[in-house]
Amino acid sequence: MRNARTEKLKGIIRPFFFKLFKQTGKTYLCPICGYQGPFKDKRISKTPDLIRTDSKCPKCASNERHRMMFLVLNEVFNTTEKQGKSVLHIAPEECLKDMVAEKFETYHTADLLKKDVDFNEDVQDMSFSDNSYDCVVISRVLTVPPDLDASLSEIHRVLKPGGLAVIAEIYKHDETVEFGKMINERSREIGIDLIDKIDNVFGKTECFSSDRYDDQYQLANKMVLDGQPTDNFPDKVKINNVGFSELVVIGKVANKT
Repeated sequence: MRNARTEKLKGIIRPFFFKLFKQTGKTYLCPICGYQGPFKDKRISKTPDLIRTDSKCPKCASNERHRMMFLVLNEVFNTTEKQGKSVLHIAPEECLKDMVAEKFETYHTADLLKKDVDFNEDVQDMSFSDNSYDCVVISRVLTVPPDLDASLSEIHRVLKPGGLAVIAEIYKHDETVEFGKMINERSREIGIDLIDKIDNVFGKTECFSSDRYDDQYQLANKMVLDGQPTDNFPDKVKINNVGFSELVVIGKVANKT
């Protein structure tokens, strides 16, 4: 586990040195921490040589998906009136915790294995009562649990009538590819058909694409494979000769019977 004090110190030192030594490249603005300057590249794999360029904020360590989630949550929950509302943040990202907590009167975190959360829960079978939360925030988790349908059903179950599930994933295919076993700690690669699955469970969905927001926040996943841009992604998220856009889906709970 990363030491929080060490990470905070790095967040102070890294931006200074990064601006000093990375003299080329575009300047971006991180909406989470306010850093303005060049962003760091992130190597996805060495073989093949896959890099996501201009990805990481050197101050708060956010990448495209974190900044996108921050902007979506700010837009959807744009009132300072918490009105007793509650949220369950599953597999909480460190750079988003404070912001999500500020939006709700009750803020709970959950993860199957992490120790620094409020509850250790399996998203396929959670211990919470029906209608426990007004919102569930979950990002890059649904590739893991073997039973995707059970996971979506559980998220719906723990939400109150009118509640929102804020779901972010990488959409690599038109149709979800199920592995039938765990490969690299994943059960599947997500397809665009997940949106229909969410809609079937919740009854109503709304999609937020990263092109909704200003380019200064750098929400485009700029993929470079062996030195060349690669855009082998579904049309709904594909950015020609660049990579793919972030997509956040919000499932809205109708009145429950």
